[in-house]
Amino acid sequence: MKYIEKYKQMNILSENAAFEYLLSNLKDTIRTYDFFVAWGKVLGNVSQIEVSLNILNSLIGKDNITNRLKELIKQYPEVVPVIPFLIAVRGTTIKIADLGGDVTYSFSKMKSYTDEQIENIVLFAEKSGLLQVIADKCIKNLVDYAIGVEVGLDTNARKNRSGTAMENLTEVYVKAICEKHGFKYLAQATAAKIEQEFYKAVSTDKADRHFDFAIDTGDMLYLMEVNYYGGGGSKLKSVAGEFSSLFSLVKNDKTGFIWVTDGEGWQTAKRPLSETFNATDYVINIKMIEQGLLEEIVVKGL
Repeated sequence: MKYIEKYKQMNILSENAAFEYLLSNLKDTIRTYDFFVAWGKVLGNVSQIEVSLNILNSLIGKDNITNRLKELIKQYPEVVPVIPFLIAVRGTTIKIADLGGDVTYSFSKMKSYTDEQIENIVLFAEKSGLLQVIADKCIKNLVDYAIGVEVGLDTNARKNRSGTAMENLTEVYVKAICEKHGFKYLAQATAAKIEQEFYKAVSTDKADRHFDFAIDTGDMLYLMEVNYYGGGGSKLKSVAGEFSSLFSLVKNDKTGFIWVTDGEGWQTAKRPLSETFNATDYVINIKMIEQGLLEEIVVKGL
């Protein structure tokens, strides 16, 4: 750990105290309001199939719905690719394990379908239970229903949003610091991109290494890795070791390395985090950035 003046202002007077500050100020969430549902994506996806959904709305509450669907497909074949989506499946091919052997159903977009193809499509819609809930008016409007389906499918993307949320949060501070002091920065910076933009060479451990941020102050280049761990696990030990090794590789008189990490998961991996904290210059969290540590590091060229 590299001691800086800002620590004194925070009443942090030793390496142990700095590490304890890090641990006692870990965030238990980095969720923002837009974490839960990507509404733009949801509504955009539904709008692309809205016409087909409104056509299928004509089946709601109808008797003899299987024959009606067959006629609808003949007249409006564009409704077929929408059917898998109505059971929350993306894609146009569905395989089913049936008693007589595996069966593959295709819902690929076509200008028209043969009678046999239509029979298979309607058979799937019937056996999957979709036609029954439509006939029984369990669904009042397929457009509204589709929005609900999209919201459900979008929750699968929350893991990815969790992965980028820490980067997005950190970038707010990085951007503000760089704009305030006239520095330049890159997000998802490769060694090639850094050399192209900043004319500075960087040593890396692997050819496809992407640093979450690279800040060019003119005199110094700071490489940053950012992550968040809400839960514990064996992975945290290897993560800490990886960034300790990365620091040793990239650090020199003109290049610094800053690891920004957060999350209560580190309470289960204090020892490996402590080892990396002691072996590298800077391991900080969001609270420490808020207190001005990141700004002091890059402005003073520490």
